[in-house]
This record gives sequence, structure tokens and C-alpha cells, in this order.
Amino acid sequence: MGEKISKTCLFPVLIFFAVFFIAATIAFASKKEREGRDLDEIKFWHSIGLYNKDVLNSLITAFNENNRQTPVKGVFQGNEEDLYLKLFSQEKLPDIVQVPVHLLPSLQENGYIVDITPFIPDKIYEDIPEKIWKSVSIENKTYGMPFSYNVDILFVNQHIIRISGVRQDEIPMSWEKIAAIAGKIKKNSRGKWGLYIPLETTAQFISFTQSYTGRPVIENGKIEINTGEVIGAMRFLQQLVYKDKIMPAKITVDEGEGLFLSGNLGIMLASSLKLVHTESKLPYDLNVWNLPGGKETAPTIEGTCLAILASDPKREKDAFKFVEYLVDYENAIKWHTHTGSPSIKTSVKKSFDLLIFYEDNPNHMTSAIDLEKGEVFNPASGFSNVDNIIKKALEEIMINGEDPEDILNIAQTEIDKLDLVY
Repeated sequence: MGEKISKTCLFPVLIFFAVFFIAATIAFASKKEREGRDLDEIKFWHSIGLYNKDVLNSLITAFNENNRQTPVKGVFQGNEEDLYLKLFSQEKLPDIVQVPVHLLPSLQENGYIVDITPFIPDKIYEDIPEKIWKSVSIENKTYGMPFSYNVDILFVNQHIIRISGVRQDEIPMSWEKIAAIAGKIKKNSRGKWGLYIPLETTAQFISFTQSYTGRPVIENGKIEINTGEVIGAMRFLQQLVYKDKIMPAKITVDEGEGLFLSGNLGIMLASSLKLVHTESKLPYDLNVWNLPGGKETAPTIEGTCLAILASDPKREKDAFKFVEYLVDYENAIKWHTHTGSPSIKTSVKKSFDLLIFYEDNPNHMTSAIDLEKGEVFNPASGFSNVDNIIKKALEEIMINGEDPEDILNIAQTEIDKLDLVY
């Protein structure tokens, strides 16, 4: 009787272990399957943060829904400089990277990125202007897919303009006129700031000084930052801060944007890439002005591209599949309409979809027009050294209040020693 009871009790135990073994086997197989998918996952490093991360993430999600075998994982790596430095400091690198076009030569020289010329269909080449392709080409080979190209524009809080008693039906055509408007804002709007022009990068410096002087900073293969015109431009900015006190002193770009979005700043220079974010966050009507310009200069275009890092041929091909998807017709329209970054594709610029969109969103047209007229900021390899010199000079002038002529002469001497040709 005891033996029969033992067998009866043992049977459920055997059933339990059998079920447990099957479940464990399935779980292990499922885990191996997930690990296999992780191995096939395409890593995409980018610097698209606060302003447009939701737009990018929605594009990645849509791609992954139709490409479950090789999904893409987007990884935000901080600002463009942070991302660039991480490429040289980490062992596990991504498959795709979004980088400024002026950093491509360094990545190519160090063997990080591959020539994607064989991957690109003729229809894509034909749909993008030559000046854009030149910005991602090295020795007649293409090392990046043009992605997001932007210009500096002026964001204008129409509410502040109105309460300051400013009647401005046309876009002001000189910085002196803009400064006069900013002065009225400061005087008549109970302490609101009139104007903010951030100069934290060399591209911003070139964009403003060329706009102010009407003359190119880079000419005949040389960069000249200590001409009388450039010195005058920097003295103009210093006067706005330290004498006229219509521009806030010693603040970061983030702090300047905070002032604008809170309704405490009338006019702000910013990238077209921030247009939609600013419109959505500003509780007042937003207007957009072109920067003043001269006959000898064109708007400065800052571009980023999508580069593929060297691996095996199949992985590079899978990576390009996502790159091609990001810049297709529908996504190019979405990137423009949902961020403000003007489209570089001819088919999009001429589309009926965009014409209808512009009727309700005229602010987007400003940067689109400037992109047509502009020149891509794409200096020579080794530019990071020049960039550091100019950033240091800008800090001495705008933060420490040093004399622009003295500081720019010192900076020019240091740049000349580098002996770079642009």
C-alpha cells in the first residue's frame, strides 16, 4: 500500500519537472533567438536630442516595424563634438553615425567610414544638388548621405514687437536696423531683452560676420578673421552687450533660448532645425527673418550626413537600407515639416505637398530660400584646430570683454601657423 502511494505521489512531480524542462527549453531558445536578433541589430549613433528626437524616433520605429530581421537602434550620444570624440575612444562602434560634414575627412583618413558610392541609386544622386554632394565627397568618392542641412535665421516674438511699439512690415536689411528695433524693445517692454546672437561655434561666427560685413571670411583658400570688417562686426556685438545693454551678457545658448521661450527676449538668432520646436513651445506668434546679407556673400549652410562605419559587406548593405529609408521622399517631407530643416531634395522642394504646407506654415519658407542661395560650411581636414582657436577668441571677446582687434590678431597668427588651405 505504501509503495502504491509513493508512485501516486511521484507522478505529479514527474509531470511538473517535465513541464518545467519544456518551458526552460523554450525560454532558452527564445533567449538565444533574442541574442541572435541583437547581433543583427543596426546601431545608429546621432546627436539629435531635445528638439527633434521624437521625430527621429518615430521614423526608426516605423522602419523597424517592417524590418524585424535587422532592426535599428538609435542611440543619442550628446552634441556633435561629444559623438565625434566617442568614435575615437570606444571599442564598440555603431554601424551608422550622423556627423557634421566637415568632420568626414578625419573619419575617412582614419579608416572609420566606407565609400558608399556603389550603394547610392542614380535617382538619389539626381535628386540632390551638386553643392550638397560636394560636401560629402572626398577624392570623387561619397562618404556620407546628405541628411540635415540648416541655416541661421532670426526668430522674432511678434507679441514683444507689438507691445514695444515697433511697426515692422518688412524684414530689416541691416544689423543696424535690427539693433534699433532691439533697442526699442529694451526701452518700451519693461525690461525684456531686445536681441540675442549666440557665437559659440566657428560656423556661427562665420555666419554672423559674413552677414554683418557682406564679405566672405574664407577666400582664396585662406580664412581671415582679423580684417577691419570682422573686427568691426565683433565691436558691434560687444557694444550691444556692454554699452547699449540690449543683449544679455555671459549666457549659454540654452539660457538664451529659455529667455526667448518664456517671453523675455524679442529676437534670437538660431538654426532652422529649431523652428518647429520653438513654434510649439512659444506661447506667442513667431515670425522668422532672414539674416541681412551682401552681394559677395551667401548664407552659411551647416550640414550633417549619415556615414556607414566599416564592417562586413552584408552589414554595410543592411545599414545603407536604413540610410536610404531616412532620406526617401516621404521621410524627407516629414523631416522638413516636423523640424524646420529645409529639404535638400529637388523632388520634395517642387512637390505639391510642400506648396500646400507652405500656405499654412510660411515660416518654413525662409530657410528653404536661404538653402538655395547658401554655401555649405565644409572646411579642410584639420579644421578642429582652427575651431578651437576661434572658440577661445570668441570667449575672450564676448565673455571677458577683451579688445576684438588684439584677440583676433593673435588668433589669426595661430591659424596661419597651421598652414591649412580651404
